Amino acid sequence: MATRAQIYREVLREYDALRAQKAAELRGRKEKLYARFPRLEEIEEALSLLGVSTAKLLLQGAVDMEKALGELREKQQALMAERVEILTQNRLSPHLLEPEYECDACKDTGYAGDSPCACMKRRLMDRIYDQSNVRDVIQAENFDTFDLRLFSDEIVPEEGISPKENARKNLQKAMAFAEDFAGENLLLYGGTGRGKTFLCNCIAKEVLERGKTVLYLTAGQLFKRLEEIRFRRNEEEEAFADWDTELMEADLLIIDDLGTEFATVFTASELFGIINGRKLAKKSVVISTNLDYKALMEQYSDRVMSRLIGEYTAMKFFGDDIRMKKQFQ
Repeated sequence: MATRAQIYREVLREYDALRAQKAAELRGRKEKLYARFPRLEEIEEALSLLGVSTAKLLLQGAVDMEKALGELREKQQALMAERVEILTQNRLSPHLLEPEYECDACKDTGYAGDSPCACMKRRLMDRIYDQSNVRDVIQAENFDTFDLRLFSDEIVPEEGISPKENARKNLQKAMAFAEDFAGENLLLYGGTGRGKTFLCNCIAKEVLERGKTVLYLTAGQLFKRLEEIRFRRNEEEEAFADWDTELMEADLLIIDDLGTEFATVFTASELFGIINGRKLAKKSVVISTNLDYKALMEQYSDRVMSRLIGEYTAMKFFGDDIRMKKQFQ
C-alpha cells in the first residue's frame, strides 16, 4: 500500500513521462514538416543561432546594447513571420511546430508558479481515493444513501430510545464530524451489522470530497502491515519511514473492526502508539468495533482505554442486524 509521499513521487514521475511523450511527438511532427518544407528547418536553425548571438551580446557587454538587441529581435520576428507564412499557405496550423500540453496552465509540470496546479490536485485526489481503499464502496455507501427506514421504531427498554432515533443521532454526529473534524475522534461500537462500517464509509467520502486525505484500514490490515514493517519483511528502509509518516499525518485515520485482529502485546502497543501519536499531532481518528467497553478493557491495555474513554466521542449502535435485513429485502 503506497503512502502519500510515494503517491506524490509517482504522480511527479507521470508528469516526467508525459513531458517526454509530448517532446517526442513534437520531434515527430517537425521531422515530417522539415522533410516537406526544408526551409522550415533552416528557419529553426537560424532562430537558434540568433538566441546564441543574443546571449553573447549580453555577456560581452556590447557598446550599443539596445540597438544590437533590437536588430536581433527584428531578425527573429522576420524569421517567425516567414515560418507562419509557409505553414498557412499550405493550410497547416502554426501550432504544429509548438509543444502541445495536456494542461496549458502548468505545461505538464504539475505546478502553476509555486503552487500545485489544479490538474495535479485532481491526480493526487484520484490516487488518494485509491489509497483509502474505499473508492468503489463509497459510491454506494454515503450520507445520501444512508436509509433510516432500515432501523426499527420500537423503543429498546434498556436503551430508552429506538434504534431509528439512535441511528438518526449517530448520523447527525457523523455529518457534523465530517464537516469539521480537526482533532476530534469517534469510537463507533455495537454488534455486527448495525451500521458502523456504513457510517465510516459515509465519513470517508465526505472528508475525501473536501480535499483531505483519508487512510482507511481494517484492524487486520493495519496490524499485519505494521508487523511486516517492524520486522522488515521484503521492504526498503524508505518505505518504513513513509508508512509511519502516513499513519501520523493523514488528515483522517479510520480503523474499522478493531478487536477482530489477533490480539497480542504487539498490537496493543502499536495501537497506543498510533492513538497517542495522532493525539499529540492533533489528527483525528475514527474507530469502529464490535466490542463493548468491557470487552475492550479485557483486550487492550489501560493506557489504550484511558485514551479511548477520555479522548473519543462514543457512538453506540444497537437494534436489528441491518445487513441481514437488507439481504432479505
